[in-house]
Parts: sequence; C-alpha cells; structure tokens
Amino acid sequence: MLNLLEYVLDNLRLNKDILISEDNYTPSILKSNLLVLDKAAPASLLSHLSSHHIRFSQMDIDDYINLSTNKDITRDISRYKEPNGIIITQQIAQDNSTALASLLSCGIINIPIIIYTCRPKLSEAVGFIRDGIVDYWSEHSEFSVITSSLENLLLIDRKRKFIRELFIEIRYRIGTLTKREAQVIDLLFSTDEDMTNKK
Repeated sequence: MLNLLEYVLDNLRLNKDILISEDNYTPSILKSNLLVLDKAAPASLLSHLSSHHIRFSQMDIDDYINLSTNKDITRDISRYKEPNGIIITQQIAQDNSTALASLLSCGIINIPIIIYTCRPKLSEAVGFIRDGIVDYWSEHSEFSVITSSLENLLLIDRKRKFIRELFIEIRYRIGTLTKREAQVIDLLFSTDEDMTNKK
C-alpha cells in the first residue's frame, strides 16, 4: 500500500505542466520577505535585519491573525503577500501565548517562526524548538549564525509551499475521479491486503 502511495505521489510530482516544481521555491535571503510581529521591536533586531539587507514589515500579532484568517484577503494576491517567515520577540510570544500556539498549529500551512530574545536561557531555547519554533536569535547572535538560521527558515518555507501545492493538486485530482475510480480508491485505502488486479 505504501509503495502504491509513493508511486502516485511521484507521478504527481513529475507532472510539471500542472504541479509547480519544488525548485521554484528556493528564494535567496536577499529576496526573502519576513514579518516582525512586534510594532515596538527592539532596535537590535531591526539592526540585525538591516545588516543582512532583509526585506521586512512590522505588524501587531492580533492584526496578523485576523489578516491571515480572512479568506477574502488571502485569496487576493494583490492585497496579501504571504511572508516567507515570521519573527516574534520573546515578550510578545509570552504575552500572546494563545495566538502563538494557533500560529504553530496550522499543520502544513503554518509559516516558520523565529523567536528573538535578549537573554536566552538554555531551557527556554529547548522549549522554543519543542514548541515548533524554527530557531531563536539574541542581540548577541553573530552574522553567520543569523545567515544560517535564515537559510534554514527559507528551506522550511520552500518545502511548506511545495507540500501545500501538492495537496491542492491531489485534492483537485480526487475531485475529478469517476464514480468507479473513487470506488477503487476507497477499496485500496480500506484494506492492508496485497491485492491482485482481479481482486
């Protein structure tokens, strides 16, 4: 059964006329677009971003939650450009734990997040990663460390977008199955038995 699913997914990936290639989602750091969820972000964080020539915008976390859940806006590319990643300060994260949890629990559509903290403790750093945060920076983070962290964030973002595109394509194809094809698929998913073509 697993071999069959791998075969189906491989064939979906090879259909380049419809499915966007994963290679198309390889943004460079200079072309990345990050969102800082803190209108009063520390000057040291903004300096880190500026020194890397990173394009970024700032927004309150509540405003972003409202925007990202508004389907009318998110469907309109001219009004909504999804960021490659989010940076959130530790203070904002602690003050908005429920909102942060919702950002981290969106399955395949969640956006990779980096925490910015002035004085990180080891236990906090471990907690960040365990909760699903991609990485953390501090005001003392070196240039090379931030570069590596951003590259990792963009890699995760590329895979996230590719997987989402793949699921959209799978959903479309399932919707175009004939009634008989749907019956066959249902049968394949409902048994662990290795079946012959006749069965």
